Amino acid sequence: MKVKGIFSHSGLGSRILQLAGISLFFMLLFSMISLWITNGDLSDISSIKLAQFLQSLGLFVIPPFILAYLWSEKPLQYLQINRKPFSKDVLLAIIIMFSAVPAINLLGEINHAIHFPESFSWIENQLIDMEKRAEDLTLRMLDVDAVGGLLINLGLIAIIPAIGEELFFRGILQQIMQNKVKAHAAVWITAIIFSAIHFQFFGFIPRMLMGALLGYLFLWTGNIWVPVAAHFTNNAAAVLYYYFKGDGAQQALDLENIGKSETYFAGIISMVLVAVLIYYFRRQTKRLPEE
Repeated sequence: MKVKGIFSHSGLGSRILQLAGISLFFMLLFSMISLWITNGDLSDISSIKLAQFLQSLGLFVIPPFILAYLWSEKPLQYLQINRKPFSKDVLLAIIIMFSAVPAINLLGEINHAIHFPESFSWIENQLIDMEKRAEDLTLRMLDVDAVGGLLINLGLIAIIPAIGEELFFRGILQQIMQNKVKAHAAVWITAIIFSAIHFQFFGFIPRMLMGALLGYLFLWTGNIWVPVAAHFTNNAAAVLYYYFKGDGAQQALDLENIGKSETYFAGIISMVLVAVLIYYFRRQTKRLPEE
């Protein structure tokens, strides 16, 4: 029985169910593997990192390849990973991500200023508590003082999420949405889901806009490696910043706060610069149909 491309004619609803089912199966499978390896003890940071590595593989990395194999005779072409990207596209995408740092900080501060109605304050308090615990865990993971720990963090926090999340959201979800709705709608729907699935309400707006940017980079270039490079740049910059932060680097360049509060004007300039760069990027890339 031929398996490759067996569901090539399946519709949107069927593909969403397949995506959900396969992702859930492998997430649970790799979660059980991580519990078996760690004996269920996630008290130390090494076990937590191992668990996150396995769960990322199960949820984001493996399912896209299986789904592409089931949906297409040419799965690598379907995922748009079979061609080398144009170097200028990658370079410009990286420049855009660096230029967006103050804008992301400003948008994050605006997002933090949004409050729930009084009657839903209990939900807001729950979200604040969840995000505080997630932030504390992230800081624990980033707290390394050796090159080996830095390389592990770059792999775990930058490389794997960049590849896995782009394959999952842009390579799979955005493309199946695009078969049913217009390309712009597919980009924004995927961006909303991309942000929502991180379960961080107070970072929802900047993450959604970043997801839309990554979606357009994929749409305009027809190559998954361009948004992967941009995604990696964003995550790797955070990992490297926190690694060198202990050496006093933050006094010279406080990346966390550029664009916030007193430096909000830098955030506004950043937004304008990013808009200009995106416009230039669109003009420089090969035009693909947008319907």
